[in-house]
Amino acid sequence: MTSQNHDYQNYHVHDHTGLTTCNDGHCHMHPGVTSIPIPYGSSHYHEITGATTYDDGHFHAYCATTGVAVPLPEGFHTHYICFNTSVADGHTHVIMEYVKAVKTEGEVCPPTTPYQK
Repeated sequence: MTSQNHDYQNYHVHDHTGLTTCNDGHCHMHPGVTSIPIPYGSSHYHEITGATTYDDGHFHAYCATTGVAVPLPEGFHTHYICFNTSVADGHTHVIMEYVKAVKTEGEVCPPTTPYQK
């Protein structure tokens, strides 16, 4: 890695594993992690892309963004997420929660795309 490249191992991601709302008599897990941080003003947000678990004969896809960082004590922060999954089997589910808190003191956000030179 040259000095012009960024060391993406120093940036953070958040776990967002949890349950969707229960619709049509069932719910799904949505296991995963966010993207690396995307700068936004003096804060940042993350992209979330993935698919739910396969339950009741189908799964749902999703692609969304978190809210900006929510500061917590001792240098930790989290982000709020609230979005609908794709339609499958005639219905959607809502994913609504805070992502797992992480501590990122002194972190500098990367450029808006990891492919930027």
